[in-house]
Amino acid sequence: MTSALPSATFRDPAGSLSFEDDLVVRRIGPAARGPVLEFLESPFCRRLQLRGLIVAPHKQEKPARHRRQHTKIPIPTYPWEWTPTQWLAAAELTLNLCEEAIADGWVLKDATPLNVLFTATRPIFVDILSFERRDPNSSIWLAYGQYIRTFLLPLLMDRLLSWPLSLTLFKRDGYEPADCYAALGWGRRLTRAAFWPITLPALLDRRKTAAAQKPAAQNPASRLQSPEIVTAVLERTLHALRRRTRRAAAASAPSNWSEYQGTLTHYTPEQSRQKLAWVRQALETSLPQRVPGRVLDIGANTGEFSALAAEMGAEVVALERDQASADRLFAMARQRSLAIQTIHADIARPTPAVGWRNAESSALLPRLEAQFDLVLMLAVIHHLILMEQIPLPEILALAHRLTRRHLLVEWVPVEDPMYQSLMRGRDTLYGALSEADLLAACAGRFHTLARQPLDNGRVLLLFDKIA
Repeated sequence: MTSALPSATFRDPAGSLSFEDDLVVRRIGPAARGPVLEFLESPFCRRLQLRGLIVAPHKQEKPARHRRQHTKIPIPTYPWEWTPTQWLAAAELTLNLCEEAIADGWVLKDATPLNVLFTATRPIFVDILSFERRDPNSSIWLAYGQYIRTFLLPLLMDRLLSWPLSLTLFKRDGYEPADCYAALGWGRRLTRAAFWPITLPALLDRRKTAAAQKPAAQNPASRLQSPEIVTAVLERTLHALRRRTRRAAAASAPSNWSEYQGTLTHYTPEQSRQKLAWVRQALETSLPQRVPGRVLDIGANTGEFSALAAEMGAEVVALERDQASADRLFAMARQRSLAIQTIHADIARPTPAVGWRNAESSALLPRLEAQFDLVLMLAVIHHLILMEQIPLPEILALAHRLTRRHLLVEWVPVEDPMYQSLMRGRDTLYGALSEADLLAACAGRFHTLARQPLDNGRVLLLFDKIA
């Protein structure tokens, strides 16, 4: 596996970021030290840190005042692994911070989702170099265009044309209005949602070449004399962006999997209660008593068992590949204030390392490796076998790398109606798989701690990792 940590950043001339053990180290460039240190030592910055809205780096010894460090967020995620509601939460944090900054004489010079990470359901702004003193006479927010490209347009195109938010992995600086315009038909180009952020900029862009040949004229509105009017214009701009972003981030449409729990036919209510009770008992066995345990729920769906683990005091990472299910999971966890971090990703096709030399954003699996006291794979293995053609030994090898202690599996037998529906006539390949094959794949990796057959023929197994 590649490194769980990205390499040092290099794009921002104001400074760089690197990792030392469990610490994030921010080095402030010589030209930016005065303004950045002024911000870090300001009452405004301290207020944001006390509210948990931005990271709270502390300075190192006096000879290295240009260095700041803070504890690494355990499992960082990237925008291409977020649900629409997570995108909206990150966007609103960015706009709220900028609005508060403007009122205090500061401004955000950057507005990209890459400046935000999540701890459970809470977004936190991590780029301390993004704040600067604002010009009291300018009503232009310089990060406005970047916000449109990196926040608003991805959300809008996900809603209008179902462009997956995961595509932003290939669009570091977001979508250009002209590209979105070309993909839309005239019916959508003229809608209220698309006309202002897409159609109008695309049409104006066609005149850019001719305009560039003329001497640039100072826009009088951008150099207003009254600081009060300037502030009011900036606040109105942010309010409009917030309103448009909320419209763009429409709720995910239901999917087959997001409605799965309500349409179960292979579980009676009593069997569901039996399963829930046994999983609860397994969690009590697996989680440490003195510190919060960590649980990885693979194929979490809308989060029934993630919520159970979180209610028992665990810090949970819920991995779900269906966007609608993951979005509901995140919304549920936020509403109930549960310590669940949602990752919209596919364990069979995990996020790769990307960026310059594949080292700016790390791959998903290294970020998860050996981070958990318990890994849940409830009714997941048969999907990996039948839909992805992953052999059992490979699945157990991955589980061995992800867990520090325990693995909880729900084994779905060949006779199960869900197994049959996914087998699709491939009986020769998959029609003879049994629990014995699962146990054989565990040899040298796990030994069985507990086994619970369910009345519907499925089997719950709790394994202990062999070091």
